[in-house]
Amino acid sequence: MKNQKIAFITGCNGELGIQIAKRLISKKFKLICHLRKKNQEFSKLLKKNKKSIIKILYFDLLETKKIELELKKIYLKTDKLDLIILNAGVPHGGLIELTKVDEIRKIFEVNYFSQVFIIQKLLRLLKKTKNSSIINISSLSSLIPLRGNIAYGGSKASINFCTKILAKELKIYGIKVNAIAPTVLNNKMGKKTDINTAKFLLKSSLKNKKIDMKFVVNKILYLLSKKGNSINGKIIKVL
Repeated sequence: MKNQKIAFITGCNGELGIQIAKRLISKKFKLICHLRKKNQEFSKLLKKNKKSIIKILYFDLLETKKIELELKKIYLKTDKLDLIILNAGVPHGGLIELTKVDEIRKIFEVNYFSQVFIIQKLLRLLKKTKNSSIINISSLSSLIPLRGNIAYGGSKASINFCTKILAKELKIYGIKVNAIAPTVLNNKMGKKTDINTAKFLLKSSLKNKKIDMKFVVNKILYLLSKKGNSINGKIIKVL
């Protein structure tokens, strides 16, 4: 697989993760996919693309030891990695006086600490690959201070800052690090977004409505194209 581009995507049990996987397969990528648990929609994708999906990893982002054990399997499958897309995450809404600290810790563990841990564990493969990339899926809510968004918005804001720092740290190895921050998506996760948060974010959106997931995927493909090759350390809004 020396001449084959290989990508690792987290959150392939979700709608956005599946859309990302489909488009990368269409661009001739070989995929290593993470799921929290088996999923009917992903099973359909796998059935049609068994040659393109070369490995499936199952783990919960709250279980650090399990993550580490599963990531070791990537090293047994490949000696390079062109792309990591950290798409997995969980939503949360709640005022600080109504939110337990343990809830906030859990959101940060999934949306921030696990993402950093994955990058640490796979960095050696990225360093072996010319022009490799990390793309973090953030959120527009990370850029706008909203009431009731201390956990989710705070965790995604941390990912944004991490993106900028890693872009500087890893530039010496030719690794680019960017984040994509979409407004509310027209999917199941978008429906779970707190109604007041959704209204505010949609007012900040150019179209003032939930956006199709294809616009997020298009931004990913742009970052991987020749035109987007020089972009590094950016938080790219999708409105």
